[in-house]
Amino acid sequence: PGGFDYAPYNDFEAAEKAIGPQTCAVLVEPLQGEGGVNPARPGFLKHLRELCDRHQALLIYDEIQCGMGRTGKLFGYEWEEGVHPDVLTMAKALGCGLPIGAMLCTEKVAESFKPGDHGTTFGGNPIVATVARAALKKINTPQMMAHVIKQGEAIRGRLHSLNDELDLFGEIRGKGLMLGGVLQKDWTGHAGEIVSTALKHGVLVLVAGPDVVRFVPPLTISGDEVQSGLERLTSALKELA
Repeated sequence: PGGFDYAPYNDFEAAEKAIGPQTCAVLVEPLQGEGGVNPARPGFLKHLRELCDRHQALLIYDEIQCGMGRTGKLFGYEWEEGVHPDVLTMAKALGCGLPIGAMLCTEKVAESFKPGDHGTTFGGNPIVATVARAALKKINTPQMMAHVIKQGEAIRGRLHSLNDELDLFGEIRGKGLMLGGVLQKDWTGHAGEIVSTALKHGVLVLVAGPDVVRFVPPLTISGDEVQSGLERLTSALKELA
């Protein structure tokens, strides 16, 4: 959209050059989704926080994909200390299938809003808001976060084993149940083909660009479902190999 200047993700020097007195806000995903399942490098979000504080700019996190427990924390930015945002956006998982979007902000930011500044046609819909409240209660528990981390580690481990056999991925990255397998050079550009073949074998995976296969199963996925899904994925990949 207009009004944005773009800088390379995880590039400390580029961020330093891009953010200055003319900057009103910085918008970033703590863990990129469509951009290739790229986690923020250690210290990158803290660097952005410091730059925003220095230049009195707002730090805005887009947590629409990586929020709501997806990474094993309620919000993806919580994996790093001292990087709290001024504004945070969320949606999708918040409504558990019903359409919803929400913006969280600090009290200081909220003080700048006047009636009518942030209007919506269906804002505050009582049915969807009730579902969102129930979703937060269900997801924001130590048990659910531990489950997400456990199943994410199981998927990551199985993908590494599969990689030892098929030499498919150059890297497996992400956190919790938001993982991406970066295809190595012999498989470059075939992410879409892998997704289509996996579907024929009864397992749903996604792309995050032409060279990344994305794994974002339901947070409630069981150990048996993880095993079954990865067995089907293995069959699909062997068909392509």
